[in-house]
Amino acid sequence: MGETVRDPRDPEAMVKAFLQYKIMEQMQDYLNGGRRFAKIDDERPSKDWIIAVRSWLADKHRTKERMMDDLAAELRSRGVEPPYGAVEQELADRSAQTNVTERTRTVREIAREIGEFIREEIGEFIRENDRPLQ
Repeated sequence: MGETVRDPRDPEAMVKAFLQYKIMEQMQDYLNGGRRFAKIDDERPSKDWIIAVRSWLADKHRTKERMMDDLAAELRSRGVEPPYGAVEQELADRSAQTNVTERTRTVREIAREIGEFIREEIGEFIRENDRPLQ
């Protein structure tokens, strides 16, 4: 984890590192689960990911989120990013429909996760740089 960030005082670098960490975590979960989409043709994962995102937006259930995450991991394992542009407007519309309480709860949860990640990175940074001067 520490190899992604060298200076925890750079907020932009920390957020980027956090997002990379979450992608790696998602990929690890998918690989540990046996790459259930490995045998489908190259065009199918993108189409299925779009369907999965739309399904998740309609009903935010953990099973649908897992499907979306696994398809994203399969795409990345093939060197392709999920087609965010295909669902960009739907995500924006859903965000606009979300009430303030739900948005606040989501933002707090993400902030908590980023905070935990930053604390770990700062601890590692201190351990790596807390050497006696010669």
